[in-house]
Amino acid sequence: MSLGWFPLILIYIVTNSASKILQKIAVRKDEIDPNAFCVAFFFYCGLLTVPFLALEPIRLAPDYRGWLAFGFSCVGACFCMVFYYYSIKRIEVSQAETIATTRSIWAVLLGIVFFHETLSASKLIGIVLIISAIASIYWKKGTVATFRRPQWMIVAYAFLITAAYALDKFALDYFSVIFYQLILYWVSGALTLLFFPGTLKKMRPFLHWNRHTPLYLLCFILQAISTLAFLRSFQVGGDLSVVGPMAQTTTLLTILIGIIFLKEHWNLKRKLSGVALAAIGIIFLRVFSF
Repeated sequence: MSLGWFPLILIYIVTNSASKILQKIAVRKDEIDPNAFCVAFFFYCGLLTVPFLALEPIRLAPDYRGWLAFGFSCVGACFCMVFYYYSIKRIEVSQAETIATTRSIWAVLLGIVFFHETLSASKLIGIVLIISAIASIYWKKGTVATFRRPQWMIVAYAFLITAAYALDKFALDYFSVIFYQLILYWVSGALTLLFFPGTLKKMRPFLHWNRHTPLYLLCFILQAISTLAFLRSFQVGGDLSVVGPMAQTTTLLTILIGIIFLKEHWNLKRKLSGVALAAIGIIFLRVFSF
């Protein structure tokens, strides 16, 4: 894999957006338990990563700090995906992805707390714009009553996945990319079964071939490629502060695809204006500096 970080991010954007739309189609089926889908997601994405192991030598972390970052990232991945699938089973994926633009806010706050970055005026404007974007969608008659558990879980998802990406960036100084992706998926899946033990009984739709299996496989293949491209972009020189905001354009693409192809028209005018406001907020957070 000799691609630079920029084409890798473009691959990530396209494959991740397509995978998320397929995830929504799969999870919304009545017979699918979101936690069971989460375990299947982790297991099969890991399994589909195995053939790529031939592309590079396996490198294991010689330092406990690499394993520590990996362990915390697995816990974060487990819970963030459980929260995500719980939510998109109940609300539109375009709603979920609009709220997920708060990832940029969490990235800034984590940078301030752990990396001693400063809170500039441009960052503060960006944070206000993103919060205003979400409030503009859900605010009604002086309250945000329509902002319920699924929406709050997406806020938690955004925080956890941002923290996990930061840990991945650190851990990849110690691991080879493909092997790291493999064990990240499988350990995260095992943790999901550990934390939610009743999930195993609900795995039946993913353990035998049925008419929905091609949909699941395509979803998992796209996601495996997406994650590999994203992680590889870190290792070939992409900075988190640059790669993160560019990767978040997958959120905007997913929202538009959800609206057009899944007919997600709830609060459409407010949602579109909110997406535009959130996009401007991301630009203030990551492009401007004053």
